[in-house]
Amino acid sequence: MINVRPYRTNDKYNVQRICLQTVKDDLVFEGLNRIHADYLLPVYCNYYIEHEPHNCFVCTDEYDNAVGYIICAENAAKWCKIFIKKYFPQIRRRKFSDRFTALGECFIHFIFSSQYPAHLHINVLKDYRGGTGTVLMQQLLGHLKAKGIKGVNLCVDANNPKAISFYEKKGFKTLMKFPGGRAMGIKI
Repeated sequence: MINVRPYRTNDKYNVQRICLQTVKDDLVFEGLNRIHADYLLPVYCNYYIEHEPHNCFVCTDEYDNAVGYIICAENAAKWCKIFIKKYFPQIRRRKFSDRFTALGECFIHFIFSSQYPAHLHINVLKDYRGGTGTVLMQQLLGHLKAKGIKGVNLCVDANNPKAISFYEKKGFKTLMKFPGGRAMGIKI
């Protein structure tokens, strides 16, 4: 049974674990090389659960543990300002390509913000896929629509055809292709 509910502060560990595990399904959170965590969490997770938990939803197992999530920033300009000030410095010692990717996503979310002011990240543990992403997406899009947000965008890896297909089935359109990925968006 799929249960989706708003994010709670006690979900933080599980959401961070999911963020790291879904990069490569065979990684174990506790054994993950901290180099990956020191990049992925500041860039793709922590802002959302720390600054906009009201725009985050989790899918839970029978014990109410998060097994999937959808996290969102509803305003690209606000997100970018806080990201650059607080989270980007956490990755300043990373290789240039990592810093470039993080700033590139900031730029992409910002350039599409007039039509798609919100952006999202979604991850579900492998054993809980098969409908969970759809339920999470419906929850977030309904939430954003009720708030009067007119659109949402995201960046997806060009080497992830399953994710691209998932977003296309949900109504997302490709806004721009760039080396290694594409920006996609949907009007709400």
